[in-house]
Amino acid sequence: MTGGRPSRGSRVAGFGLLLAAALVLHVLERFIPTPFPFVRLGLSNVATLLVIFSLGACDAILIAVLRVTVGSLIAGTFLGPGFSFALVGGLAAAVAMAAFHRAASPPLGVVGVSLIGAAAHNIAQLAVLGALYTGAAPAMRLLPAGLLLAAATGLVTGYIAHLALGRLRLGPEALRPATAHNP
Repeated sequence: MTGGRPSRGSRVAGFGLLLAAALVLHVLERFIPTPFPFVRLGLSNVATLLVIFSLGACDAILIAVLRVTVGSLIAGTFLGPGFSFALVGGLAAAVAMAAFHRAASPPLGVVGVSLIGAAAHNIAQLAVLGALYTGAAPAMRLLPAGLLLAAATGLVTGYIAHLALGRLRLGPEALRPATAHNP
């Protein structure tokens, strides 16, 4: 295929590879020690960021849903309390990052989009906590700490995604078939 649009096969292959990376990160992240059992670094959101910047918003939202669903099936937590937190947080992060991706030229780049996604993730999870378990007031008391954690994890995942986009040759141009002008 010529003309600048990636072939369907290239998009499917790229999607599959990034979904596999998201699943591996989602499952492995459970084994990284954290100060609190509900805190995760959000490394699987690196894959979501890569999808947003290489394939687009709709694919990123689909990756988030598949990552949480398949990852929870692998981990044995499907439809448990952690599943609802992960699904709502993952969807909120993917939607927020996709919405702000259009503004991702300087000064808001991959790291900025990641920070927004991390904040949306934590706010959504606190909303679930308040709605299902504690009520709004106790959940909102955790908001400052949640946003502080979001800043730290958003910086880390955004920086990793920034490095990956540069080194892995990800982006719409990487999905185009090789030509004499695009080796």
